[in-house]
Amino acid sequence: MEVKRIQLKNLTNTRDLGGFPAYCGKTVAPHRLIRSGELKNADKSDLDKLKTEYRMHTVIDLRTDAEREQSPDPEMDGVKSVVLPVLDSSFFGIARDENAIDAWMKLFEDPAKDPTEIFKEMYRKLLFSDYVKPYYRAFFDVLLENTSGSVLWHCSAGKDRAGVVAILAMMALGVSRECMIQDYMMTGLFTKRELRKLYFMIRFLVRDKRRKECFRTLLGVKEEYVQQLFDIIDHTYGSDIVYLKSFIGLSESEINTLRTMYLY
Repeated sequence: MEVKRIQLKNLTNTRDLGGFPAYCGKTVAPHRLIRSGELKNADKSDLDKLKTEYRMHTVIDLRTDAEREQSPDPEMDGVKSVVLPVLDSSFFGIARDENAIDAWMKLFEDPAKDPTEIFKEMYRKLLFSDYVKPYYRAFFDVLLENTSGSVLWHCSAGKDRAGVVAILAMMALGVSRECMIQDYMMTGLFTKRELRKLYFMIRFLVRDKRRKECFRTLLGVKEEYVQQLFDIIDHTYGSDIVYLKSFIGLSESEINTLRTMYLY
């Protein structure tokens, strides 16, 4: 299917997961599950559209404390806010605050290290480290409690953390991996204009060729980041559902409830 973003004035990477084919021939319900980048640039018309047309009930902020302090979410009457910072200091480079970027760049001081491989390792930690377990469990608890309206989750760019959380939600709903990858890769398309501006700035502000490559790795999306996660799940757990049950702690009953709530 074609992945379409929500047409908003100032948010370019906000999209509804509704419409994806899912478990037993059903479809993910529209206006229920929304992923996004940070919300700081949203104007009144953007927020009004999310609150009325998309019935936004809960916003889950996946960012670090530093990121939230630098770019706080706008205040939204009647919308519940949940903070689930799925990164700690070991995840340098996925968080977009200045200190994290500086620390992430230090990981590449060794020219023998491949930036892509380091970033792939960060994705593995994002899905399989013990640190993330309680946050992902809490994410699903929010979905299970959300009897009406939509849940929106976001990080900074809406690429890494928001992308992985979207994958978790789609796993529970029985969406195919092909669709998960398709959704993940769309961030590169929807943020193309912003990325061009950043690459232009990097071209003139950063002289070192390796650092330029590192910035491109930080800002870009690659299918191999996600595919390796599926390979690990298959090897370790055998299936997405077993991963959700064994690692995150979802029960069969909870998975069935999620499908009842978010599929039609």
